[in-house]
Amino acid sequence: MAEHNDASYADAGTSGRSDDAVRMETLFSFSGVLLQVATATGYGLWMVLGTALALGLYSDGRGEVLAPLALGLVLVSLGLIAACMHLRFAPEWHGWNPLKRTMPTREGMVAMANYLPMLALAGLARGENDFWATRLAGAALMLCSLATLIYTARGVSRRMSVSVASLANVLPLGRTVSAVFAGGLWFWLCVDLQTDVPVDPVSPWRLALLAVALVLGVVEGTRWQALRRLAEERGAIVRLEPGVSPVSLLGRRFAAAALSVGLPCLLLVVHGGGMHASVAGLAALSCVVGQCLEQRLYGYAYAFALDGSKT
Repeated sequence: MAEHNDASYADAGTSGRSDDAVRMETLFSFSGVLLQVATATGYGLWMVLGTALALGLYSDGRGEVLAPLALGLVLVSLGLIAACMHLRFAPEWHGWNPLKRTMPTREGMVAMANYLPMLALAGLARGENDFWATRLAGAALMLCSLATLIYTARGVSRRMSVSVASLANVLPLGRTVSAVFAGGLWFWLCVDLQTDVPVDPVSPWRLALLAVALVLGVVEGTRWQALRRLAEERGAIVRLEPGVSPVSLLGRRFAAAALSVGLPCLLLVVHGGGMHASVAGLAALSCVVGQCLEQRLYGYAYAFALDGSKT
């Protein structure tokens, strides 16, 4: 699949491509997709950690809380760091440029709210995670992360053209479910790195992750079906670009789904033994790579569907 840079987007805008298609290709560029997936994974990790603490299901230990908390902090802060460094692929963070504007946008304020319960949890983690204040902070972190994922997805929807806004109806749900699944896999890695005893493969939280993977497959299928209906309305075929058959797109979608969902689910079921942490790391990395590929494929197919009737 051919790579596109910012210059190519500008050229496309003057060579007959519609503004909607150019906007979609920019939104689903490689750097943009990677940043979106990494950030969503961080919020998903915080959601899983916060839920486990709020329900009193997480094991005691200061390190058990700080490790996933710190990993999530790195992931969710990548966009803010990139914006502060004025990198070309991330000129803004949730619509806010820290170098040009004093006050963040409303979306930025929602995202920044996550740092308050995160800092509270970091201070409250003293070895006993059943303390009521720790559980309350965990619940607050989970709710703030959920609100950020939904609000961010709505922001992405607003950047889509009005004519295809109906396709974004499942975006908040899809973004949340994919973030929880990816974050749950990284949470599994953090837990396995801090214990010498592999967790039972049929433990409830693993069954919950498998259920999340099933929901994710249904949501992604619904999103692609909506895209197919859009293409049919415009007299086009869902494909990546002219000359690339729909069968090729289907094969690439299958490969992306195998990486993002298939392999992690397989490892969730069969992993064990002394290499459990390595297997958990493989599952987490595979999921992130697969989700990036899936978003890239969708972005290109989306842009082609907008202009397909002209080709």
